[in-house]
Amino acid sequence: MRALYRRKSIVLLFTAAAILCTALISAIMPRVYRARVSLEAQLPNENFLDLRDVYAAAASGDAATYMQTQADIVLEDGVLTQVARKLGLERMPEYQGSGGVLETLRRNIDVEPLRNSRVLQITSDARQPQLAADLANSLAAAFIEQSVEARRRAARETYESLQPAIGALRRGLRDYGGTGARAGERSPETEANRRVYENLKQRADEAWVASIAGQSNFRWIDAAEVPQRPHTPNLPLNLGIGAVAGLLLGIAWVMLGEQNTSVLRDPSEAGSFLTLPELGVIPRARRRASEPAVQNPARAVSEGEDALERMLDLSESFRATAASILSLRRNGHSRMFVITSPVATEGKTTVVSHLGIALAEIGSKVLLIDGDLRRPRLHAVFDQANSWGLSDVLREQNAIDELPLDALTRKTAIPRLSLLPSGACAENIFGLLHSGRMSSLLPRFREAFDYVLVDAPPCLEFADARIIAQHVDQLVLVVRANYTEPRIARAAVERLRLDGVGIVGFILNRFEPDRGVYRYSNFRGGNGRSDS
Repeated sequence: MRALYRRKSIVLLFTAAAILCTALISAIMPRVYRARVSLEAQLPNENFLDLRDVYAAAASGDAATYMQTQADIVLEDGVLTQVARKLGLERMPEYQGSGGVLETLRRNIDVEPLRNSRVLQITSDARQPQLAADLANSLAAAFIEQSVEARRRAARETYESLQPAIGALRRGLRDYGGTGARAGERSPETEANRRVYENLKQRADEAWVASIAGQSNFRWIDAAEVPQRPHTPNLPLNLGIGAVAGLLLGIAWVMLGEQNTSVLRDPSEAGSFLTLPELGVIPRARRRASEPAVQNPARAVSEGEDALERMLDLSESFRATAASILSLRRNGHSRMFVITSPVATEGKTTVVSHLGIALAEIGSKVLLIDGDLRRPRLHAVFDQANSWGLSDVLREQNAIDELPLDALTRKTAIPRLSLLPSGACAENIFGLLHSGRMSSLLPRFREAFDYVLVDAPPCLEFADARIIAQHVDQLVLVVRANYTEPRIARAAVERLRLDGVGIVGFILNRFEPDRGVYRYSNFRGGNGRSDS
């Protein structure tokens, strides 16, 4: 949820893009109108002539099978051909596709018997609303006409099939009638033949009436009306589907991005990944790229109100971090800290500089040591020359105790803040750091200063920080918000712990409150965090 909140703009962008694409596709889609006719089936025993025996084929089977059979008949070629000719569909472009007029018409027609009822529903689709209604009505009329003709034909065939038997019985009764009249009585056989004759004669008469009556076993319920709006595209439905699809795609994109290129974004996330306490959260400085990373208050005032405001914004967050360092000392931890980062460009030099200033502001004597002999920067931050420094001290043969403290360190423009630059770029850095002089130099500083902060190179790129940490026993890890990958930071922690280095916590640098779930209302008061 934090990832989705941070990147809600991407989710909203995907959603908006999907809605826009759906709207454009819907705009260019052809309009299709739908009309519907409903017919009710009247089974043969409901016919006014009660011709169940006449239409024996129709009466056989259950109602569901009968209804499905009638639905199939609607789509027979004979019915469709009659409708196509009546409406002149062969002249319309949309019916000139593959398969011919009948196949195209069959694709645009749907006949469905409604479940648990005797209603047959005929639905037609067309590009013009009037044509959609005409198709449905014409198809229903043609089906009913064919049904009437089929019933007439069946009745006529029944009538004709009964005539030979009726003629034979009539002749027999006439012959028997003459003989009986002379004898003065009727035999039982004559009476039986007469009853059969009369029954067949009645059935034949009913069949004859049915053959000319034109009675249909389907009646209209609702005729199709001209639709007022297209059935497809359904713009509200399409936009809804597009919005949901865009939302899901945006969520999938964000979560996939989080898995593939996940970075530490806020303090709680960093703490859970690193299993380390948070010592401080440093916001991203609102400064121009051309400005130095650190400015003392006097220079900030001389440069104007905006520069002072930027300085104060960072100062409050570093004061909160300095309070964490003070609490470490009260809990019995060392006053000497190696400050490093997993990889380069995470802002450890900026953190060292500002943290040293914050500690000096509360009256502590602070020494900053530029332990990055490969890419030194502390001398430039405090406008000091780098002609002599740590590398020179480690190369000299004189005993550490014989060197005066003023010769080892330089005062800066910040009261109570001293600096030991890196010195000229040296060869065999690994050997210098492993020399016994480092183990003698750092205890000397422990006695002279309240706090010693060593700016060390990235611990995953070089072994320098791991070596120096063996002499001070306490290390602070700097990670950069929206930059450091969790797996990289975790690898750094695991490597340092394997070396037996005591990691007291981490500092999250360049945190962007607008992109995280934290909110910093004003960095000038308290520790800068709001209650949210």
